[in-house]
Amino acid sequence: MLRSVAVRAVRWWKEMRTGGRRDEVPVPLQPFSFWAGQASALSDEGGSDPSLVPGYAFHTDYVPSTGGRLRYQVRLPGLTGTRGQLMININGLDELGEPLPPKVLSIPVDKLVADGGEIEVTKFASSGHSYAIMGTLSHDADAHAERVEIHLTGGDSGDALAARLEAARREFLSAPGKGALKKTIVRRRATLVHPISQMCTASQMAEPIYAEWCQRMGSAPTRHRKQWEFVFILRALEFYGALRPGLRGLGFGVGIEPLSSIFAAAGCHVVATDLAADDDRAQVWNDTDQLGSNLQQIHNPQLCDEASFFERVTYRPVDMNAIPADLVDFDFTWSSCAYEHLGSIDAGLAFFENSLKCLNPGGIAVHTTELNLSSNNSTLEKGGTVIFRRRDFESLAERLIAQGHDVIPITFDSGDTDLDRFIDLPPYSSDTHLKLQLLRWVSTSFGMIVRKKS
Repeated sequence: MLRSVAVRAVRWWKEMRTGGRRDEVPVPLQPFSFWAGQASALSDEGGSDPSLVPGYAFHTDYVPSTGGRLRYQVRLPGLTGTRGQLMININGLDELGEPLPPKVLSIPVDKLVADGGEIEVTKFASSGHSYAIMGTLSHDADAHAERVEIHLTGGDSGDALAARLEAARREFLSAPGKGALKKTIVRRRATLVHPISQMCTASQMAEPIYAEWCQRMGSAPTRHRKQWEFVFILRALEFYGALRPGLRGLGFGVGIEPLSSIFAAAGCHVVATDLAADDDRAQVWNDTDQLGSNLQQIHNPQLCDEASFFERVTYRPVDMNAIPADLVDFDFTWSSCAYEHLGSIDAGLAFFENSLKCLNPGGIAVHTTELNLSSNNSTLEKGGTVIFRRRDFESLAERLIAQGHDVIPITFDSGDTDLDRFIDLPPYSSDTHLKLQLLRWVSTSFGMIVRKKS
């Protein structure tokens, strides 16, 4: 189901204090970009036009924030001077572009020279606001620097998101498996020819089998992760032997997605479930026509004839946090980006584990959700939408392996094309949409496959 992202103003400063800063990447800012062309009183790097602000030293562009601690690092190589002050302002603009009260501090030039020309200034930023750092010299200052270098940690510009993604690709996403997961975490290119537990990448969308499954879904191939989720689920179930006439499938949070109709057309018998329409939590999906509350809404007549569909598919309202005990003896279960909406990381992982109880021995579970491509530490852990980290899937895999289940090998291959590095920003595109910004994190779709112990 194409579920909209629940945007929440989340403060993540506690995570930053407990280690989240390990995933932060300093991003360079242009020191003279806000008043481009104006002469700087501090460095000859500035422009040649007279400045409109007395003592203007530098002023960066405004960078958006989704909340958290901003850390500006200013370096002034070759700084000289003995008198006067350098005034630092962190200026802010609210959602309407109105100025916010600035954070101001004044540093004696001689002290700054003694400190090697380095300054660090922090500020707690509010979600939806934008911030810039500005410097001015007092009228009696004699400071001069060879150049001005400014880096920002904690901002949420497109450059900052891209820097976090690249750091993640080099670091935690490429790390090998350890301990019990040494053989489960593999360094393998994600492919639909031989699907394993993997994320959405552009190369999979270029495979002939992707176009084949899109045709079977009655849609043209696109570069959108939601379509990839459907193809991944269908291909994984096909590859692992679950799409055969007479087998039974159980879908969670199905909404109006096409999968139930495709399974019925393949001869499978399906129980399709979603939140009850009168559940308060279902209102957001109902308001956007994404809630599947009866068979008429779920049926896609282009994919399955009416007689076959209503013979093989039944509907049942189900809360994924409380799966009824009588939903058992299925050959496969599936869900498409649903279990990140269960309230917390722990609730989502518990759902995956509980979904295996619905399967026959040897049955297959295939579920897709959100994967954090910025951090293996800080993330959205609670709320209407959460973002799972690599370490969350590792924890789940360890538990399932200990119970005797077969976790299909996991690759954290994130792709190597320009499209794999493109981050869609709100409001999201309906075309190219593999990786996207969720608050201050980069996210994509990730599918995990588990075979229940025999």
